[in-house]
Amino acid sequence: MDEKYHSGIRVIHWLMFVLFAIIFVLGVVMVEFKETEPWFMYNFHKATGVLVFLLVLLRLVARLMTQQPGPAADISPLVHRISQGVVYLLYLLMILVPISGYALSNVHGHDVYFYGIPLPQIFPTDPEWEGLTSSLHYYMTYAFLGVFLLHLFGVIKHHVEGVEILRRIT
Repeated sequence: MDEKYHSGIRVIHWLMFVLFAIIFVLGVVMVEFKETEPWFMYNFHKATGVLVFLLVLLRLVARLMTQQPGPAADISPLVHRISQGVVYLLYLLMILVPISGYALSNVHGHDVYFYGIPLPQIFPTDPEWEGLTSSLHYYMTYAFLGVFLLHLFGVIKHHVEGVEILRRIT
């Protein structure tokens, strides 16, 4: 059995890593502007969030259609289950964070564009939901960051211990 993930999954994995890093930093920076609205930042942030959402769906389809490497021999069944749980949480949050961002924009009455292409308003404009959607997007984003750090620390731990996990996705 090939002990690497399919090349398409590997490319999407690293592309999503770069895109998430960009939109996270952009999200932190753009909300600091109080007087001047950095609409170009918001539009790029939202368009890239839509792209990430589409990529995660593509990645899930690719995972279903390709054979995945089995558990590493040097990892206990418990550690393997924990790592699977972390990956499942990452996937869940990679879906929920963009959806919450889309809802946040719609509820606030802002349009979402995919790099200039207008997308439909899925959620109704409603000032009563502004606080909730803002909080959901904010806290789920930081939950994603926390789960990502667990994932990263696990990879580093295994690498230091000599378990060949990283090479499977590179």
